[in-house]
Amino acid sequence: MTVLSTSLHVPVATAAASIAKTIVVNPSGTGDFRSVQEAVNSVPDYNNQWIKIHLASGVYRGEGGDRRYKSYILLEGEGAQKTSIEWGDYASDSRGHDTASCGTFTSYASNIVVAGITFKNTYDGYSHTKQAVAALIAGDKSSLYSCGFVGYQDTLADLFGRHYFKGCYIQGVTDFIFGLGQSIYEVSTRTCRDSIRVHGSP
Repeated sequence: MTVLSTSLHVPVATAAASIAKTIVVNPSGTGDFRSVQEAVNSVPDYNNQWIKIHLASGVYRGEGGDRRYKSYILLEGEGAQKTSIEWGDYASDSRGHDTASCGTFTSYASNIVVAGITFKNTYDGYSHTKQAVAALIAGDKSSLYSCGFVGYQDTLADLFGRHYFKGCYIQGVTDFIFGLGQSIYEVSTRTCRDSIRVHGSP
């Protein structure tokens, strides 16, 4: 995989870059960890060396993402069609989530690279339209390559920071990309799903 730098000075992870450590995640138990969160938790706080976390193909459920002080992580799947992280929390659900806390994946750390993963919020939204975030990106200098973001309302929270999206697929209905991020979307596909009538709309 080759990750390119941009004018936003996003992280660079190329074959020539120094990866200090590689961690393999596989639900089968043949890797270093079975879950993404366990692998991320193993990265030291205030880390300043690139650590690659490789996700074997499969569906990972209930993965919260990285912590605020877990920087310099390259999170790599085996392709957006093969590796996905999925969950179904939504705003005002029985567990008390709001828009900021219902994300299937959340990233507050700076200097993060993600490639070849689909993030999906499985809440369908058809009976009651609620915010159901697939991914929330709020750390500075984050770049995402060939990823998928699938949801209904508020799919991708491009919340804060400078971000770069290349070759990504983003699907949703209402405000499916939102936030205050200073971002570039290069050759990315955005798809609006069939909507429903809400709040008396014509």
